[in-house]
Amino acid sequence: MTVGELEAAKPEQQSGVTAVWFFKRLVVGVFILVVSLGGLAWLTHAAIDAGTAPRPESLLDVMGRLATQF
Repeated sequence: MTVGELEAAKPEQQSGVTAVWFFKRLVVGVFILVVSLGGLAWLTHAAIDAGTAPRPESLLDVMGRLATQF
């Protein structure tokens, strides 16, 4: 057997990075990102005390304030 015959008989090794590998990693990464940011948003929302939050201004309050400034 020659070297050429041995190389031809050897099965080709597949590349480690394929489209399936890439998409699996992409899905895992996006899942981790969504869970992380969702948890951060929930914790931020939970940290706001509703009793101390300022009352939002009504449209009439804003219009009156703006009208007196001119």
